[in-house]
Amino acid sequence: MDNYELDSNSEQVAALIVTYNPDVELLKKNIKATSANVGDNYLIVDNGSKNLIEILNAVGKEHVLNLNGNKGIAAAQNAGFRRLQTQSYDWVLLLDQDSVIPLDLVSRMEAMPQFSLSDTGIIAAAFDNHSYVNQGIIEKKNVIASGGLIKVNAWSESGGMDDDLFIDFVDFDFDARVLAAGYKIYQNTDIVMQHEIGDTIYAPIRGHLLHLGAYHGYFSDHSPMRIYYFYKNFIIVHRRYPDYFDERKGLFRLSVSRLREIFLYRRPRGKKFLAAFKGIKDGIRYDPKKDTRFQGMMRKVNEKN
Repeated sequence: MDNYELDSNSEQVAALIVTYNPDVELLKKNIKATSANVGDNYLIVDNGSKNLIEILNAVGKEHVLNLNGNKGIAAAQNAGFRRLQTQSYDWVLLLDQDSVIPLDLVSRMEAMPQFSLSDTGIIAAAFDNHSYVNQGIIEKKNVIASGGLIKVNAWSESGGMDDDLFIDFVDFDFDARVLAAGYKIYQNTDIVMQHEIGDTIYAPIRGHLLHLGAYHGYFSDHSPMRIYYFYKNFIIVHRRYPDYFDERKGLFRLSVSRLREIFLYRRPRGKKFLAAFKGIKDGIRYDPKKDTRFQGMMRKVNEKN
């Protein structure tokens, strides 16, 4: 892809928030911060929330795309992108329902030199609790979806998110295809947002005993279903892009070694261990060469290069 500067005055930015049974009060804070960045140019894609009426009352039905069921984070993000693409937006700011961004996030991203380059596909914010905060602008191989300003053309040319992954590692899978399509990913670590991953547990002593030093003693608990997809998709995405991840320890060994985190989780731990083992088993069985959907997405990427 040839690199050149774009006329940033012509760029249009919208925000996309995926919801699933959100804390409505926290969602309101999210919307307030989002509106400070993009005005009324935001869309909520709801994945079958039981409290949909509360969401509609809080933000207005004109801002909500109701999927009438839980289609997964990937399908919801794609549905939102398709809607916003028809409205001629150039960039989409992806947000989780519990993320709260700085009031000047978009304007600070637009002021970055990388924003005006044609080969910039994603500009991401940093999130609290991480050591890389305040290190300036970093070129990255992968960033989480929430807090990412994504060029609509990069979403389209990379094949979008993979609906089949449902949840977890959807963003890293997408990142890999964005890079394969010839785009670059940047993270501005001076822009920090509030972001939660699961139900947070503080267990510094047990974490230290299990040699888990992440998040300074804070760990994220998840449901058995979420744990299943985490372990399954961890292996799938690594198998799809072996050069991208360059994992030398062996996926099975690495996956099993991560199981010790579950000792920190809340009950029922037994069901969570079983879900993790099932995810590992299904991930090990996965063959990217036999995945026709994935191969179709990669053909689309290769056609653009």
